[in-house]
Amino acid sequence: MSDLIFATPDFEHIRYALHYGDLGAGEAHAHADVNFVGKVAELAQVISASDCDVVSLQHEFGIWGGREGEHIHAFLENLTKPLLSVLHTTFGPGVRSVVQDNIIRCLIRQSAMVIVLTEASKQTAEMLYGERIKHMVVVPHGVPDFPYVPPPPAWGIEAREGRSPIRLITPGFFRQDKGFETILYALRDLQDGGYNLSYRIAGEPQRQFGGQAPYRAQIEDLIELLKLGSVVQIDGRYLSVAEQAASIRTAHLGIFGYQDPSQASSGTVPLVMSMGRPVLCTPFEYAKARAQDGPGVFLTNDFDSAAIASAIERFMGINGYTTLAMATYSRTRVWTWTAVGNTFASLYRLL
Repeated sequence: MSDLIFATPDFEHIRYALHYGDLGAGEAHAHADVNFVGKVAELAQVISASDCDVVSLQHEFGIWGGREGEHIHAFLENLTKPLLSVLHTTFGPGVRSVVQDNIIRCLIRQSAMVIVLTEASKQTAEMLYGERIKHMVVVPHGVPDFPYVPPPPAWGIEAREGRSPIRLITPGFFRQDKGFETILYALRDLQDGGYNLSYRIAGEPQRQFGGQAPYRAQIEDLIELLKLGSVVQIDGRYLSVAEQAASIRTAHLGIFGYQDPSQASSGTVPLVMSMGRPVLCTPFEYAKARAQDGPGVFLTNDFDSAAIASAIERFMGINGYTTLAMATYSRTRVWTWTAVGNTFASLYRLL
């Protein structure tokens, strides 16, 4: 959200925050502990009484409180300002629970403008809503505008001879839904086949969600079990955007093993691509959308470890990697926060 604020300097912004107990209140004009539905309602009332003209709301189910994100209803019921909603997760009918279906429908109904990240997301949202949504617009996820840095020397045939590994990376929060186990089993199979590999997981667990810290311990145990200690590095620190960029630049390829086919958004897939590094992904919705509209996205044939291993093998056999890296970087220039901010500014002025 901070990136979007900086990208729309012609507007005065008031920052309101959601947090989890003592975690994440930060420096906000007002805030609400999402564990308490009354606090979420009070935040909407404070915003409604302010002199702001438009509320720009980022929606993801995990950040609004309640077992399935249903505390957002208290916010919407108490908000009287014009609303622009960014839906980071969309899906068609019968994919999620009735509770989450109703949340998406309510957001679409109450918002003066709805933004989704891909055309595929727009289509699934309209399927769920049951009609064409005239006030829905597709705007890509923003990326920082860093200069292009060439990738490390290509691995070539040397990857089988132990001299030059292919370098893989998964940046972002350390979460259970990213398919780390499946990636690790794929790497074990490739290592057994004689390939020289290097894989970095770069990102910390989200402390507000229970279970993520123990999950990291489970992954560390799996790395040991699969004898991948010399292959896999975990950098579990919080990384700034600049630190993430530096880490991505040491790699040849981003790898994402999301196991939910309806995964409709990602900030890290476009971030890796904006550094001029291709990505290899399981066939989740966001990845398929990005694969259709330009170079730099390689899809696995399925969601299992064998499909990931096979896709990595195919990727290692491509010709013209450095040309592909530059083309990947070039296609992301229309995704920079400056470009995305200009689009948001135009939409704000319509409300």
